[in-house]
Amino acid sequence: MNDVICVGRSSIDLYAHEIGVPITGVRSFDAYVGGCPTNVSVGTRRLGLRSVLLTAVGTDQVGDFVLDFLRREGVNVEHVPRIRERRTSAALLTIQPPDRFPLTFYRDNCADLALTIEHVRAAPIADTRVVFLTGTGLSEDPSRTATLFAAETARAHGRTVLVDIDYRPGLWPSPEAFGVNVRALLARADLAIGTEEEVCAASGTDDPAEAARRLLDLGVPVLILKRGSEGAVIYRRDREPAAVAPFRVEVLNVLGAGDAFASGFIHGYVNGMPLEEAVRLGNAVGAIVVTRHGCANFMPTLPEVHEFILQQGAPIPR
Repeated sequence: MNDVICVGRSSIDLYAHEIGVPITGVRSFDAYVGGCPTNVSVGTRRLGLRSVLLTAVGTDQVGDFVLDFLRREGVNVEHVPRIRERRTSAALLTIQPPDRFPLTFYRDNCADLALTIEHVRAAPIADTRVVFLTGTGLSEDPSRTATLFAAETARAHGRTVLVDIDYRPGLWPSPEAFGVNVRALLARADLAIGTEEEVCAASGTDDPAEAARRLLDLGVPVLILKRGSEGAVIYRRDREPAAVAPFRVEVLNVLGAGDAFASGFIHGYVNGMPLEEAVRLGNAVGAIVVTRHGCANFMPTLPEVHEFILQQGAPIPR
């Protein structure tokens, strides 16, 4: 039995080597592996889970780069198709702490948006505890239909569907277009994760608390609202919201923090932690990654996370 299968986006991420300068001042880039589901597959694997990735890459050398890294990490990529007529996705990032991290996606004709129902059928959805899906997978067919089919398949086999809302404005014509699509996926979710901006885009309101309530009314049993340096809030239909405190660190790069959070949360969830403790573990993993240059390549191991928590003077989640 696998612990988690992550479905959707993968890419090569080019991170500016120079820190604190705009793109016009950048002279070199570091090449990492990226894409929300791909990052989470690596993050959960480094924490000790049995992780599977269902994405698609081209037959190009960027696809070679992505798959080689994932295999060395121990992520199961046996079900990743290579699509000759499409290119592996890419993203470019400049790092200007504390609050500017301009990100440009290159996803025209990208391979992971060519995932189909048949690719989902061939993947071990029924033999995996948690199925991790994202809103970006809905941005174009056939990936949109494949993502919804993966959620339905997981529910039919009694598996947990975890949706990262993952709103990327540049990939959608409008917030309304995103909201209509992601609500169809959230209606099939057992758990959902999102930032304030993402939850608002998904629900169609500018008030994060009201947005969370609307998504619970839609049928999501549990919504975890990520609030960055303010920690996270757990919303459940049957009780009052529960705030989970953050860990204090000096931020280098916030991009990837959400994927690190999801990795820690999934580890806690799969290992039977109460939701508050699983979220606290997610906060810790996210706090570690924001101090590092990239995401997937810099995900911590479980001993590193425990050491970090102890250094912060907090008990290890159990």
